[in-house]
Amino acid sequence: MKKNTSREKMIRTMTAAVFCLFVFGVSAVNLFAEKKDFSENENRVLVPFPSVSAQNILFGDFDTDFEKWFSDHFVGRDSWIRRKASLRIDTGAIENNGVWLARSGRLIQQFLTYDEKTVTSNISYLQEFSDDTGMKLNILLVPSAAWGEQQYLPAGAVNVNEQELIREIADLLPKQNCIDISDAVRQIDDGYFRTDHHWNEKGALIGYQAICQSVLQKDAQQFTFEEVSDNFRGTMYSRSGAFWTPAESIFRIRPAKEMPVQVVFEDGTTMNTMFVDEHLQEKDQYPYYLDGNHGYISIRTGASGGRRAVVIKDSYAHILLPYLAQEYSQIDVFDLRYYTDKVSDHIPAEDRDHTDVYIIYGLPTFCSDSNLSILW
Repeated sequence: MKKNTSREKMIRTMTAAVFCLFVFGVSAVNLFAEKKDFSENENRVLVPFPSVSAQNILFGDFDTDFEKWFSDHFVGRDSWIRRKASLRIDTGAIENNGVWLARSGRLIQQFLTYDEKTVTSNISYLQEFSDDTGMKLNILLVPSAAWGEQQYLPAGAVNVNEQELIREIADLLPKQNCIDISDAVRQIDDGYFRTDHHWNEKGALIGYQAICQSVLQKDAQQFTFEEVSDNFRGTMYSRSGAFWTPAESIFRIRPAKEMPVQVVFEDGTTMNTMFVDEHLQEKDQYPYYLDGNHGYISIRTGASGGRRAVVIKDSYAHILLPYLAQEYSQIDVFDLRYYTDKVSDHIPAEDRDHTDVYIIYGLPTFCSDSNLSILW
């Protein structure tokens, strides 16, 4: 009896020792292993080591910040994230971290719900902006891939009915020109990036053609697409953990006739192209189109006619603007997430007869963006 008791005690002691050795060993390896500031796969800056001070340890958030740092810099983090996503699929999951694990290697952002109060507020802001400037707005709310590529979603995936929502918004803005492409984006195949939440060059072409018909009342120009990268992995790749998903291509949008263009950013930086090749060497390649997010961008082109466009937008517009540059000699672009002055100040009364105002947003962003109040 005593022998069994001694043996059990020894086993418990050895088990505890092995467990402690494992925990402290992993912790030591994790603590002293080489650290990175940025995760390429997750496409984000990693949490830095928290400040070590008596004040922060005793009265601050040292323990919480340390946990976040430890998690972000855990040895083999990318492998663990990948294994978790793979295990979820093996156990029948159809999503991971807000991303539908769709067919044909597509990673589609979920759009499960939205804040009705934010949508109502944004509708009122647009109407008030129109009333204040006396200008009719051209509103293009782009459905997400959850709507446009619904045929690839896994069985059981349910999202917001984006067509219904777009039409409800249009009904509440009867004085504005609401451009509905919810049918059109479902009639083409491959209108969205497979690993990102944005539409691609084919999807944006649908938006341009709709603008030509609805606003410009002319035939759309012809374009060709030149592959400039074949290793694009977008935000849904980073978020999903499905790091085995193949990369895809980025294309330059070429008009039948090239024209000069000058792009000026809010800090005074200029460039003579709407495409930035340097971003093709990075993990996040979508900023190839117009250098990514900026509060204000001024675009001057060689387009004839002297018409001007004012575009209030989110990042969905970046890949659409190379098309619009063929139609307008001047385009002023505002991203209200980064721009804090009144947009109405940039539309003087004497320019309004030859200016078209566009509101171009991905529908999920429009339903969550609280910055439209600064339009006027």
